[in-house]
Amino acid sequence: KKTVFIKESSWNSKEKTFLCGLTIEELNRRGGMNINKFLAYLALGNSATDEWIDFDIDKTIVVPDFENEVNGVVDYINDEFEIERKTMNVPITQTDGGGMMLPCVSNKNFMIRLPWVKGLLAVFDFRKFIVEKNGTSIIKDIYGQEHDVIKEDIQIIFTESQFKAHSYYDSWEQYKEYFKQYNCQAGKCNVEEDFIPNAKINYQMLQTLVDITPSEIQTLALKSNRKIENLTSTVKSMQEAFGVTDKSTKFKTYLQEAIYLYPEILNDPYTKETIKQIKKSMVNNFRAGKLLMDSKYSFVVPDWYAVCENWFLGIEKPQGLLGRNQVSCNLYPKITKLDCLRSPHLYKEHAIRENVVNNNTKKWFTTNAIYIGIDDLISKLLMLDVDGDKLLIVTDNTFIQIAERNMVDIVPLYYDMRKAHAVEITPDNIDIGLEAAYTGGNIGIYSNSVSKIWNNDVWINGSEDEKQQALDTVKYLCKINNEVIDYAKTLYKSKIPSSVNDLIHKYTNCKLPHFFMYAKDKLNE
Repeated sequence: KKTVFIKESSWNSKEKTFLCGLTIEELNRRGGMNINKFLAYLALGNSATDEWIDFDIDKTIVVPDFENEVNGVVDYINDEFEIERKTMNVPITQTDGGGMMLPCVSNKNFMIRLPWVKGLLAVFDFRKFIVEKNGTSIIKDIYGQEHDVIKEDIQIIFTESQFKAHSYYDSWEQYKEYFKQYNCQAGKCNVEEDFIPNAKINYQMLQTLVDITPSEIQTLALKSNRKIENLTSTVKSMQEAFGVTDKSTKFKTYLQEAIYLYPEILNDPYTKETIKQIKKSMVNNFRAGKLLMDSKYSFVVPDWYAVCENWFLGIEKPQGLLGRNQVSCNLYPKITKLDCLRSPHLYKEHAIRENVVNNNTKKWFTTNAIYIGIDDLISKLLMLDVDGDKLLIVTDNTFIQIAERNMVDIVPLYYDMRKAHAVEITPDNIDIGLEAAYTGGNIGIYSNSVSKIWNNDVWINGSEDEKQQALDTVKYLCKINNEVIDYAKTLYKSKIPSSVNDLIHKYTNCKLPHFFMYAKDKLNE
């Protein structure tokens, strides 16, 4: 495994910069921390992040997250792996990992990194909201201190879920003083693009649609086939194959710039051979299920209007701008139905939603993100939070029609996930944490098992009882998979009953589907 270490003398000279005024001794005095969370947060400054040059820590506050309960139908899986379909109130932290910034800070959403602070900052003019709605500008931070966001010129509102070490400080003022005293830096990354290109779906999103007909496959593959057929038909299409388009203002390579300035270079033997390899790779990708589709990736953002109704208008149960099963995405102002997808996609996780774009939504939702309502279980269906997750938004009519019939009688899965425990930060505990992270389990095993089930002929030849058994087996594997993902933090895995293991063996005792040769690049094995 790969691990990054730092020289001890360098660490000693910069410990309070990395930890924003804290020390390991102080963390332990206050109860310690979950080891692998500690290591992950410590490594935030080592991620691919650019310094946020004009960041002003004095124009920020941290407030409690907005949480509510959404009543809906779920398949609840308990620790004994019993599945119960029931209507219940599902608690959802709507701002989990997300914060707000005024348009004067940025007109684009982006992810942020500060010592102990991470997540997504989304554009929302909360100052205009307060003035227009005659709301209060007073809000309490997570330490109970009142702030007047207008008088104090607050431009960024972080939420408690973004501030991972909030319990180790006495106040946000203390954090800010340490931040300045020890020359800490803020970073930003993954800034929302000006132009969001079309994206591809993947095999996971296709394989859960178990009743696609051959004619529908032909329709879904139409754009991909045309791309192959037209690859060398024009100079423009060959330039595009090298990543040279009309929208290119900067080129990553000298070859791209040369092809743009002197297209005749496409007749060179080297470029001809390169195009052959590009075509071969393209064909393999399409065979692996990475089909061209009317779709784009975009940040998922909560209905900040609803959140501000709660924070600044005092409405206990706000309505917001979006109702149940509604989203808003300015990328598709004239398209009313979207299929919202997220990777990894293991269960039937096609969130088909009404797209609401009107004058009111465009006034408050000003970016190209996809905004989700607070009275919706979409976050449980797609297992998302709003700390920088992106959704694949599909508008293809054929794909949506297929997804709609496959989502009949499908509801979100819901199970209780264990919380991580704090321990003393010591070399021995770090060693235990690293071992747990590296040996806790291989999630590829479970996702591959799910692929075997979705590609099992039970969906064609099986009885209704067998189909239900197979579907339940996927539900079990999703629970197991998520526990393995979180194992490094929680050190917890459910004990799998023998009856569940028998079902898993029954429906996965077969080869992986043919397309895996292309998806996993196994052609030469």
